Amino acid sequence: MINLELIIKILTLVFIVVFFLTRACFVGYNKKHTFRRSIKYIIALILFFFYFKGYFDFAILQFDLYLRLILGILVILLGMSLFFWAHYYLGKNWSPILEKKFSKSKKLIKSGPYYYLRHPIYTASFITLLGFFILTANWMLTGIPLIVLVLFYMYKMPREEKELINNFGKEYLKYKKNTGGLIPKIK
Repeated sequence: MINLELIIKILTLVFIVVFFLTRACFVGYNKKHTFRRSIKYIIALILFFFYFKGYFDFAILQFDLYLRLILGILVILLGMSLFFWAHYYLGKNWSPILEKKFSKSKKLIKSGPYYYLRHPIYTASFITLLGFFILTANWMLTGIPLIVLVLFYMYKMPREEKELINNFGKEYLKYKKNTGGLIPKIK
């Protein structure tokens, strides 16, 4: 008999590895942030180890396994697609370092996903995490990263917006007025 819970755990690992490897293409190598990136990987590995060993099994909510598998994979793919689409549109304007990000930005990106959202990469992170929650049905495994993401984005988003206003002035203020932050505005 097929152990669907084990298949879900293996798929979770595969998606996490694929996400980090493909994201590395956009991030590139940066000496200043090697330590920070290493911490992310270590936390992800520790969480996955505990999850794979069954230490978080008490936190699994009872949902249909097939529904979790299908819907979870679809939502993860949606989130990852938005994530990579947003990175693609930013191109060389993207940087993990706030100060570097805006020192090289000569043009405000307002096309692709940025036509609908000011922060599509952050939205994609939440969608992907929702997909992992559906796939694993584990509130503890996804709750910890959710808390970290919310705190990180609450800190980072206002700083980015301030830098964008400083860098692009009225053009950004107009863009901000007409575009949603994490959720698209209905126009």
